Amino acid sequence: MTTKAFIKRIFLKALFRTGLLRILHHKNRHKICVLMVHGVMDIDTKTIWSPLRKQIPVKEFDRTLGMLSQYYHFITVQQSIDILSGKIPPIDNALLITFDDGYRNNIDYALPICEKYNIKPVLFVATNHVNSGLPFWFDRLDYALQQNAGEVISLSYNNEVYTFDATSRNALTISYKKFRDICKDKFSDDIELNNLFDYLCETLEKRSASALKDICHEDDWSAIVTWDVLKRLTSDNRIDVASHTQDHLRLDCLIKSKILSQIKQSKICIEKELAVKCDYFCYPNGNYNKLSKQLVKEVGYQAAFSTDVGLCQSKDDLMTLKRFNFPAHKTIPELLFLFNTK
Repeated sequence: MTTKAFIKRIFLKALFRTGLLRILHHKNRHKICVLMVHGVMDIDTKTIWSPLRKQIPVKEFDRTLGMLSQYYHFITVQQSIDILSGKIPPIDNALLITFDDGYRNNIDYALPICEKYNIKPVLFVATNHVNSGLPFWFDRLDYALQQNAGEVISLSYNNEVYTFDATSRNALTISYKKFRDICKDKFSDDIELNNLFDYLCETLEKRSASALKDICHEDDWSAIVTWDVLKRLTSDNRIDVASHTQDHLRLDCLIKSKILSQIKQSKICIEKELAVKCDYFCYPNGNYNKLSKQLVKEVGYQAAFSTDVGLCQSKDDLMTLKRFNFPAHKTIPELLFLFNTK
């Protein structure tokens, strides 16, 4: 812990003792806190590889939910939308747990912890990945780069050179993040961007003779949940399932027909496979614009979740609901400060 972080923790602890954080928490009691989770797994679990993106350890997921259970009432996605739309009265200090992407580890490792605290989470799944079982590009490229570790990698595509420093894990982590940030700013067409990802992955996979798609079904980090598992869990009323598009594409980087296909066909697929209504949507990467919001509503979704940060309240636009990243390694004062000052 840095000196700055240590001082902040001491300061927030003092605020908590004075009761000021509890007052803020009470003031916001009719707002809804929504948490966003991706992967949940222990780093020491026997796996084939370890992704660069940090995952939430199971024990930390449990510890944090345990603390939150002392100050919040866990609700379902349907309850949250009914509250926000005025169909039912507010539930004091309500909190919703959401999982993005549809990783199998959400079910194998996270769901048992959720059920320990009587939480029914909602999983936002990218339906074509559930159909195929193939990994997301960000996991695929991460794995491919790690299989070519030990050197600086330079690859050319459409007269552009993309360089990754794979001389160490730390260097690759920094280099890979920089690459992703550059791509988000540079490419306004997500189809074109995904063509780049495919090329880079295929080139690296040929060099190493190793591909994540060949082992992902046995890999807890990248494996996608199956329809059979989702059907069993929704039938047992243990989870809700909603749309994260077909292919996890950024909607504000697609033409109208592509946006419509991604949001409509994913809804149809979920309703057909699970025999449930798919009323909720989550924007991949948090990207949306006026057109995508309009189409999500026209297709028939009741609400859509973004990555905009903050609490949700009744006056909010149901098509751009806010969420917080799941706050690992925090104390009670830090949690109350984080959720009540945004």
